[in-house]
Amino acid sequence: MKPGAKDGILAPKLAKALAAAELDCLEDGTELSQCRLAERNFTAAQADNVLWDGVHLRRVNLTQAKLTRLRLFDCRLEGCEASGAGLEKVRLRRVEVVGCRFSGADLAEASLEDVRFSECILDGAIFSLAEFKSVRFEKCSLLGTLFERANLGGVVFARCNLSGADMRAAKMVGADFSQSTIDGMKAGPAEMQGALIAAEQAVQVVGLFGVIVKKEDL
Repeated sequence: MKPGAKDGILAPKLAKALAAAELDCLEDGTELSQCRLAERNFTAAQADNVLWDGVHLRRVNLTQAKLTRLRLFDCRLEGCEASGAGLEKVRLRRVEVVGCRFSGADLAEASLEDVRFSECILDGAIFSLAEFKSVRFEKCSLLGTLFERANLGGVVFARCNLSGADMRAAKMVGADFSQSTIDGMKAGPAEMQGALIAAEQAVQVVGLFGVIVKKEDL
């Protein structure tokens, strides 16, 4: 485990006292550092290569925003809304995401390291071709979320709902599903090789492969 890490995940390095940022619009190359950003509405904003470093975001609205190559380093997001956002190739390093909504957001080819999602809604989000390293999802809804061809090695899904999630062609060695609901998850033997499940999930996993388990007549 990394020194100073909880559950193997490093927390954001945020200053104790952060000044409020004055930002009313997002433009290409916008940068924020060591500040608080709260109650801002960037619905449908379009910008490339935005950088937020050491920022505490609270109730920021990014619904339908198109922010390609967004970078979040040492950030904490609370109660933010990013449904339908285009966040392709986003990079997250030492980030905590708490009580946020990313329904239908596109995070294809994302890079996530030392990231924790807690009590978030990510139904239908797209993480295809994403790279995960030291990532944990806690009490999250991931209904129908797309992880196709993502590298999920070592990711922990703790008390999450992954019903209908698409894991086809994903790498999942060491990924932990043992505490989560995986009904109807799309994955085959190749994807599940090396993944961690609970004993009581074995029948569900066999069902993912199209095998019917016959119950013994009493």
